Amino acid sequence: MKKILLLLLILTTFVVSCGNGGKNSNANTEVQKSEKNSKQIDNSFDFEIYGETLEEAHKNFKTKIVDGQKTEFVPDGKPDIPPKNSKFSLVNYPSKLGEMPMYITAKENNGKKYPAIIYLNGGFGGIGDSEFGWDEESPKNNYQGAGAFKRDDFVLAIPSARGENENPGKYEMFYGEIEDLEEARKYVASLPYVDSNRIYLVGHSTGGTKALLLSEYSKGFRAVFAIGALPDFFWATEKPDEYGGVPFDLTNPREIAVRSSLRYVRSITAPTFHFEGQEERRDILFEPMQKAADKYKIPFKKYRIAGGDHFNIIYPLTTMIAQKILADTGTKTNIQFSDGDLDVISKGIVRE
Repeated sequence: MKKILLLLLILTTFVVSCGNGGKNSNANTEVQKSEKNSKQIDNSFDFEIYGETLEEAHKNFKTKIVDGQKTEFVPDGKPDIPPKNSKFSLVNYPSKLGEMPMYITAKENNGKKYPAIIYLNGGFGGIGDSEFGWDEESPKNNYQGAGAFKRDDFVLAIPSARGENENPGKYEMFYGEIEDLEEARKYVASLPYVDSNRIYLVGHSTGGTKALLLSEYSKGFRAVFAIGALPDFFWATEKPDEYGGVPFDLTNPREIAVRSSLRYVRSITAPTFHFEGQEERRDILFEPMQKAADKYKIPFKKYRIAGGDHFNIIYPLTTMIAQKILADTGTKTNIQFSDGDLDVISKGIVRE
């Protein structure tokens, strides 16, 4: 998948930037002033944790996209049409800005209801350049093609969002895209062959970042699984060029806050899990996020996979996620990850 080098640069920048502990007194002061309910802000952590929900934040704040501001974002173009013998179909889902494309493994409308998995891929630009291997598998040391979910037991949906794939709207970098992806979830839930009580969300890298934000914005997912996400954007104010540039107004700290899942962890309502390889150090900001979740009894858990990195954990992890989703048939989700599960994932890592 393209832009892997950019992602690695992003991750390196993230680790270096974490050295300041995420504290920026001027930015925090301005964000607090902009909150209608500042008394709901918890300052007992290294980061402000908001009582305002992310959905409320989207209603109360309009992002400012700066035309001409340097970014390396390049939309992929129109998504390829899947081969006729593929399980995938290319459909459009309605959004507030207009129709947007989605790959989906559609089923016959025979009265049977299937669990659905919405998969958010890494990189920027959309879903047009990967083909997701269609019905083939990705390399097991970099299993980014959602192969674990390409099975008859699931409906697999891979949506695009604004600014990507010649879609309407502008690239907003983790803001308006979240609203689009919630509309994608609603579309999937409306399909006659989907069990609307069993819609799951899985995302890797930038897709993992979107998954965390969507777990805070939406109340329609049964469980959310984020892999290799970034939970806070404070460092983007310092070295934006090393993320390929950002499209929004960096002079407004509120722009950073509304793209930071750490700040809105109290918005999570469905069981949400984050995973990263132990060889990576980018997950330092998940420590305060976990502490805040524990304080407020939020169903969020973070895990580090022994011997893993940003890419090689995907295969054994998504294989286990698929197994757990298949077994998750009760009225409420029963998905958990034990130490034994983490050991199985670690032992299942395939190296180059």
